[in-house]
Amino acid sequence: MTGKKILEPPAEWDCGIIISDIRKNGEPCVRDFGLELGGAVEYCGQNFFPASPLHALITANRESGRLVIRVEINCEFRVCCHRCLNETGIAIEGQMMYIFSLRQSGASDEKTSRSGEGDIGEPDGAVDIIVINPLDAAIDMSPYIWENMILNLPPRVLCAEDCRGLCPECGSNRNETECGCTGDDYDPRMEVLKKLM
Repeated sequence: MTGKKILEPPAEWDCGIIISDIRKNGEPCVRDFGLELGGAVEYCGQNFFPASPLHALITANRESGRLVIRVEINCEFRVCCHRCLNETGIAIEGQMMYIFSLRQSGASDEKTSRSGEGDIGEPDGAVDIIVINPLDAAIDMSPYIWENMILNLPPRVLCAEDCRGLCPECGSNRNETECGCTGDDYDPRMEVLKKLM
């Protein structure tokens, strides 16, 4: 598997959320995006080749004077198995929530500690509020969609949990053939030490 590698959201992505579309009446603003990756995503030394467009569902609400935007993603990839190097398929999905403030000043006050009983209904912990310019007409969601995708890519992919990998002696795929190698971990560099002992 070869091809172009991408390390950031493609410039062609058009994932803007119009701020005025996020109503104050509590009605969510929902946007659905099908995004082409246009190349392999490089992560943890592996190349993830898209087997489907990246699907992103954006749900935005106004809550307590802030914009609360949930990003849900799913996508399918082809990638080499970590053990046997055969191509295999994986599907990822995930969701993250982002909170935006339109306040120009007092950004330091926008970092808060939220409890499970708060307005947002998220777990305990510190929450970073993203301060945006109130004069902006839209929020570009591309970096947040990309972040969500990257955080849900596995650091290691196996074609099967019981994948036997490659023989360290002859390189044969042990899932496909019995090569007959002894499997002894022979290292000729150790011969000198054996003689000394």
